[in-house]
Amino acid sequence: MSDTLEHTAQRIAEQGREALLSRLRPAFEQAAAAHTDVLQLDDERLDAMVQKAADNADGLQWRRALASVATEELGIGLGEALGHPAVARAQAIAGAPSYEESLAALGSDGPTAATAVEPGEPVEPVEPVESEESEESESETPPGTVELTAVHLQGVPDLEEEHAELDLRFSPEGFDVARGHEEVVGRLGWDDIRELEVPASRSRRRRRRPHLIVRTTMGEATFEVRSASADELRDQLGPLIEQHLHGLDRARPYYDS
Repeated sequence: MSDTLEHTAQRIAEQGREALLSRLRPAFEQAAAAHTDVLQLDDERLDAMVQKAADNADGLQWRRALASVATEELGIGLGEALGHPAVARAQAIAGAPSYEESLAALGSDGPTAATAVEPGEPVEPVEPVESEESEESESETPPGTVELTAVHLQGVPDLEEEHAELDLRFSPEGFDVARGHEEVVGRLGWDDIRELEVPASRSRRRRRRPHLIVRTTMGEATFEVRSASADELRDQLGPLIEQHLHGLDRARPYYDS
């Protein structure tokens, strides 16, 4: 390995943990703000929880954080940075979990070839400090997560013949489609999502259930959402859209007004 590559990897590694914390912190802040009735978290407690989540981050989360640093250091796109030798070396220098092992472990969970990409595991949920009832619910759902009930209309080959309700899950790590909260049918990371759109209804006489279009690097899929109105859906997805899609060259408004 050349000295130049080694020095670049060292610079990326030195910034890696802070980049990882920057990716995790907004989700915890959003969760704390949304549950002020049961969560009383000061800045010190919140920071401790973010630090703990970083300590438990897997190789996929680390690789994305290091790649985001490399885009600035090397002036390359995120997709290229994910596989760059300097980023791989930086992961080893930082003492982070193996990217390859984390990716292999993800593959053993069984996402389909048509929809499998590179998501990391959900970050650790915010834990309520006072309410036992809320502690149970928060332990099941990572902070910053939106869960919807929907029916697939088109776009996912494995679901073309199905008309049963599905569980759609948007989290800080990406987008999952599951049957009954358990069987993951498809999984996408935010790097693979180009746009989320909630089209305006074309009929003023009959109010239909909102449609959600997920546009990705591989095409698009359309779902009919059963658990929220169009306005509710936009409100629920707004924070995640702002964090993961807005400000990027590939992003467009996520709904039609």
